[in-house]
Amino acid sequence: MAKSDWIEVVEIFNTKCKSYLNDFLTSNDRFCPNSNHLNIFDNDYNAFSAKLLNKPKPGNWIPLYQREELSDYLIDNNLMPIRCGQGEFFFFKGDIFYNLKELIYSSIDIKNLSQTDSFVPLTLKHFHKNENAYLNKALAIGIINDFVDNDNMTIFQQQLSYRRLLYGQFGKIKTNFDLEFKTSFGTRKINKGFQFEIDLVLENEDEIIIFEAKQGLKARKTLALLQLYYPLIYLNMITNNKKKIRTIFIDIISYKSKNEVYKLVEFNFENFEFDNCKVIKSCEYS
Repeated sequence: MAKSDWIEVVEIFNTKCKSYLNDFLTSNDRFCPNSNHLNIFDNDYNAFSAKLLNKPKPGNWIPLYQREELSDYLIDNNLMPIRCGQGEFFFFKGDIFYNLKELIYSSIDIKNLSQTDSFVPLTLKHFHKNENAYLNKALAIGIINDFVDNDNMTIFQQQLSYRRLLYGQFGKIKTNFDLEFKTSFGTRKINKGFQFEIDLVLENEDEIIIFEAKQGLKARKTLALLQLYYPLIYLNMITNNKKKIRTIFIDIISYKSKNEVYKLVEFNFENFEFDNCKVIKSCEYS
């Protein structure tokens, strides 16, 4: 379990230097390692790594998807590991999780939506339950189009045609260049060779829209914002800021005895700053 790994990581730091983490926490610095708190395992390197900590299988514990995967010490001190390379991370003072329970969703009946086409694919009516299929179904029955465009696609109560959405680059991405983790108080480098996953990218003539999806029997309580932020800074880099980029989370609740519920939330990282994130809107389709 990731939590037991992070408990061990804290113990490794304390064994190496008992005051290291506490000294950083009481300082004015927001990232660690830094010029005031050099990497105690390799003074010349800008990140901690599974290799330096002699911790195997970093893929099992360095990616964080839920707050509960962290140790109590890290949670209590709001000390968050930010993955920044192959099996690498730095510490960040600040929260990386959004509390979805605080949201109020506008309720929308799926029956009132316009389908993307004249039919829904049969392969999406009876299908293997996975996130990719649910995302395609949400697109086919009109949920994604409605959420993306419903603020500005009505005139005098008459619905206009939705803007056409085309697929962009998504799947597993491995960078061959550095990225910038940007905050309102400074930046840190995400080292090249960094690997992450994008669930879905759609694009119209004006915008690029990133989707992160989760699917299960219960609604998600929290969202790891890094799952939207990594694709955002990557796509902004490769498109050279030529289009507006939007980031949307879809929580798909797939009950056994009835139809699915789709909860969509749009986040905006103002000026591409991770700590300057706001909810634009939230809707529940059922």
